[in-house]
Amino acid sequence: MTKTQAVVWDRHAIKAEIGRKGLTQTAIAQAAGLEPSAVRHGLRGGNRKGAEAIAKALGLPFRTLFPDSYLRGLSNESDFSLKAPRSTSQKRHIRDDARSARR
Repeated sequence: MTKTQAVVWDRHAIKAEIGRKGLTQTAIAQAAGLEPSAVRHGLRGGNRKGAEAIAKALGLPFRTLFPDSYLRGLSNESDFSLKAPRSTSQKRHIRDDARSARR
């Protein structure tokens, strides 16, 4: 009896799986409403939204594909919001509005 080895999901294995599924990085990006570069950067650890789009397209849990990447920031759960964080200027306006309300 032979044992099956666990798949090591490095960027090369992920790219190969994308091809096996008949997908392209560009198609994954378009389906997620992202620029194609987001998926490319996601493979290399530089764009979480791109990485999330890859996991969704492959039907695999995010932490399975990227166990050691993207450890800060958004939740590690499989269901999360892709809502963009507020920019600094938006935070400043909210803070200024709160101060005005106290006066």
